[in-house]
Amino acid sequence: MPTYNRAAYIAEAIKSVLNQTYSNIELIIVDDGSIDNTEGVISPYLKDNRLRYIKQKNAGASAARNHGLSLRTGKYVAFIDSDDIWEKDKITTQISVLNALPEVGIVCSDFCAINKSGRFEKSHIRSYFGVFNTYKLSYEDIFSNVSDGNIYGIEKGERVYWGNIYHTMIFGNMILTSTTLFRREVFDRGYMFDLRYKTLEDYDLFMKLTKEFAVAFVDKPLIQYRYSDTQLSGDLLFGELCDNLIDIFNRNIASIEDREFLENNKMRIRRHFGKIQTQKAYFHFSQENMRLAAYHYWLSIYSNPFNYTAYIYFLFSILPISATRFIRKLKSAKQ
Repeated sequence: MPTYNRAAYIAEAIKSVLNQTYSNIELIIVDDGSIDNTEGVISPYLKDNRLRYIKQKNAGASAARNHGLSLRTGKYVAFIDSDDIWEKDKITTQISVLNALPEVGIVCSDFCAINKSGRFEKSHIRSYFGVFNTYKLSYEDIFSNVSDGNIYGIEKGERVYWGNIYHTMIFGNMILTSTTLFRREVFDRGYMFDLRYKTLEDYDLFMKLTKEFAVAFVDKPLIQYRYSDTQLSGDLLFGELCDNLIDIFNRNIASIEDREFLENNKMRIRRHFGKIQTQKAYFHFSQENMRLAAYHYWLSIYSNPFNYTAYIYFLFSILPISATRFIRKLKSAKQ
């Protein structure tokens, strides 16, 4: 559990781990230099010998997770962010999935969401990850296998899907970090979070792992995910998020040796590249860096000529900035 200034929420996260029906747990909390009362909130829980607390100088979420990984001793590895909450049967259910499916190295799940106003939404995965709706994907489209029985913790009507999902993950993440459970040997091969990334570090790691390991997905919420005002994926780092997304996409496409996949998905690859270029272009446009906005809109149009909105923004990007500001003012006045 990496944490940074989560005094308001971390107690709930800790209790959700220590109160699991699977009790043989080691909880490693890596405090990434919190300056609030996080340490004080954690202190009463240190009486439980299953909890280890380490405080380090602020180095980012990737460094905190890697520190925790280096200290692991168990048969399985799971992650939880310090403002999320595990359902009490999360680990029991996921271990039963791994026991039933020896070919699988990673288990993830659906999740509930608690938004900033406190509203609770069940089954949030398809809303959170755009890849599902962008490409109109069902779980049967993504996973090659399905089971609806004979796995402990999976009730009547619930399903577990599994298979190799790397080629789908190229077009967008679909794994939330706090929902995961891994066999220890997944990380025994030296995989770590990339310290270069302050955001999308989890997606980058999952791309590497799904290239090698099959994934099981439990089609029911096993955690409660909390939105907060200070998450790293917020607007302040949107430009960096776009850069990382482009880098991860390009690097993975370049590494694919399956020529048939590349040929069959040529248009989808071009359009997806165009989509993420549009996101980067809009970031520059919102910062009034029109030269870079025009460049990335041009890349978007070149990759996906049917993205007609990009043409409009490209035109605005090459107009004098005074004209663009005037158009924005008129639009605001109408609203």
